[in-house]
Amino acid sequence: MPLYRKLLGVSAAAALTASVTRARREARRRAIELGAPFGVLPTLPTGEAQRVGVVYNPSKPGAAAAIEILERTLAANGHPQPLVRTTRVDEPGSEAARELIAEGVDLLIAAGGDGTVRAVAAALAHHEGPRPRLGILPMGTGNLLARNLYIPVSDVAACVNIALNGAGQAVDAIEMTTTSTPGEETEHTFFVMSGAGFDALVMNDTNEDIKAKFGWVAYVQSGMKHMLGRSHPVRISVDGGEPRTLPMRSVLIANCGRLQGGIRLADMTDVNDGNLEVIVASPRDLVEWGLLMAKVTRRTILGSPRIELPVIRHLVGSEVVLEFPDGAQPVEVDGDPAPSAYRISARVLPAAVEVAVHPDVL
Repeated sequence: MPLYRKLLGVSAAAALTASVTRARREARRRAIELGAPFGVLPTLPTGEAQRVGVVYNPSKPGAAAAIEILERTLAANGHPQPLVRTTRVDEPGSEAARELIAEGVDLLIAAGGDGTVRAVAAALAHHEGPRPRLGILPMGTGNLLARNLYIPVSDVAACVNIALNGAGQAVDAIEMTTTSTPGEETEHTFFVMSGAGFDALVMNDTNEDIKAKFGWVAYVQSGMKHMLGRSHPVRISVDGGEPRTLPMRSVLIANCGRLQGGIRLADMTDVNDGNLEVIVASPRDLVEWGLLMAKVTRRTILGSPRIELPVIRHLVGSEVVLEFPDGAQPVEVDGDPAPSAYRISARVLPAAVEVAVHPDVL
């Protein structure tokens, strides 16, 4: 057989193998997005012993059981027991994380909701010197960073396996400053998205009792309450460019954008591309809300290419400044309430942390 035919055959086989691998990866990702509880990802083989530190939120249902699974797994493999710290009402996890980093742990696991994960990850992002890898045991309502990294949030044993034995995935952080009044600034570091306007109203007004009993359904109830309202102008400057003023009901700054149920809000960025995405939504009535929801649903279910609509705009860059001429707007950070602000500035910190993920989703 001529050499060129052999080369063509090898190339075709390699292309077919790559195509099958991509299809399997996307199928696994999609199953995890849609909440498949068990068996989507194969169990990873046990790696070498490492020093493990854990910061967990004891108020989260299932957190203590997750720590017990972790401890039993380490013991069964003959590995040292983890150093364990808990969060407090006045300390969401950053201080505990810094203590464990100073102890020299190789792996730092955050077990809790989005607030705990964000606090531990922020401590890592701002640490000068070698940083331990971050593992995530998601125990909250949103679990947004875990969802964006295709960590199976419904399978605690799988999450423990991935945290201990997974591959490293670089994840960007976004450093944000909110200005409430002249001279009164608050610093935030987040990893999924922050918002001002409608989405912050929804988060801030969510009934905690309903949230505890029914999870994300509480956000729907709060959203229906605030759906109709007037728009406000927002002045936006991306990467130092000429400011543009747009009407908005909600404006989001996203590092990534997958939510519960596989819903995708951010179309143009991912966790490790060095960019942030600004999403400006401006629906004025039920018809325009319907158009916005149809676009998000079409993108989520069909994976369709992004389409432009007047009611939602997407801007991309590495830094942004938002100003609200009508006055301070309510703000949320990764789903948690933050002080209202009339000015917000944000910039990307590329590859700020390394997170343990399953290699089959990379």
